[in-house]
Amino acid sequence: MASGNFSMFAGDTMTITVNVKDADGDAVSIASSTINWAAHEKISETAALTKSTSSGISITDGAGGVFTIALAAEDTSFMAGDYYHETQVTFSDSTDMTVLTGTMTVTPVAI
Repeated sequence: MASGNFSMFAGDTMTITVNVKDADGDAVSIASSTINWAAHEKISETAALTKSTSSGISITDGAGGVFTIALAAEDTSFMAGDYYHETQVTFSDSTDMTVLTGTMTVTPVAI
């Protein structure tokens, strides 16, 4: 699992690239996998923002374990502060792997 803290301004667009690797640092195939990402203001609350392979997540190199999460301007325009985020991959054999966790810091803007 990788740590993925990042910062952005509310209303900006951002693409997050994730490389899935095993404990030895080798790429893990994510071909035919389902990927879900969520950002929570508090971990015990409903997600403020979600993305999935059906909306906003693209597998760019399945065999190489690479995917991207696309955040559009409207996704974060209402956000401000720190959000816990995590990404889980569900493989074709139905096993799950949490591949990324961290803090997303969103700075509000006046424009």
